[in-house]
Amino acid sequence: MTFDGFPQYFALFAELEDLVKQKSPHEYESFRLYNMDLAFKLRYLELICLRYKDDKKKWERTARRMSKFIENVKSESLSQKELQQESGILGKQSIQYSELLMLDIDSFFVFARILLDRITFLLKPLYKGTVTKQCVAMGKGNLRGSFKVQLDWFKNNPESVSDPTFYDKMISFRKWYYEKLREPRNKIIIHPLDIFSSEISLEGKLKRIRYELRTIGEKREWKGMESTDFPEISELFKKIIEFLEFLNGYFLEKLRKGDEFIRP
Repeated sequence: MTFDGFPQYFALFAELEDLVKQKSPHEYESFRLYNMDLAFKLRYLELICLRYKDDKKKWERTARRMSKFIENVKSESLSQKELQQESGILGKQSIQYSELLMLDIDSFFVFARILLDRITFLLKPLYKGTVTKQCVAMGKGNLRGSFKVQLDWFKNNPESVSDPTFYDKMISFRKWYYEKLREPRNKIIIHPLDIFSSEISLEGKLKRIRYELRTIGEKREWKGMESTDFPEISELFKKIIEFLEFLNGYFLEKLRKGDEFIRP
């Protein structure tokens, strides 16, 4: 599956959508609408990744230009006017492109959560009778649909899952989801209880550093305690695509058999 075309995302669950229409027509319209919405959210993630890739190139060009500028300063090959002009340009560009990269990364984590929550609605009519013995939880309290709640349901109800292969896949993805998406998003982006600063490497890698207010002697100072390195969002995007492809392939195989069907 390529990552640079729009129509592909509308085709991801297209065949499965046809099977839903055949086997459970009363569920079809909801499935179609949720599938369409999922496709748009997936497109948003792709656009964020493409924007990140472009912003990263700009940042890397600025970093190389800055290295060249430092060499010129050391060699005293530029006039004072040239030094001031180049310093001003590089200062503006470094701030702009580093902020854009941070925005791209934060945006990806936010929209990844929105996308995965859509799965709870999309797969609701497919679980019971096909892979589970009872309905799968969709959300708690005021949560209308929570992918986390569904993943937790599989972890806590192994006896209700009729296929060990599907169960193992959901548990494996749950571990990745918590470590790579949910915990960084909640801890650093959405619900930070601590103070964080951001650093962008010359290669465009983002690092968030957590600070605590400590008493050192008679002074109160903010001290860096730990850092979190953010992975390449393109790799996170690929992992999400692979998981969606697994879900699509799995339910296609089940529903094609004829002895499996969607229960209301």
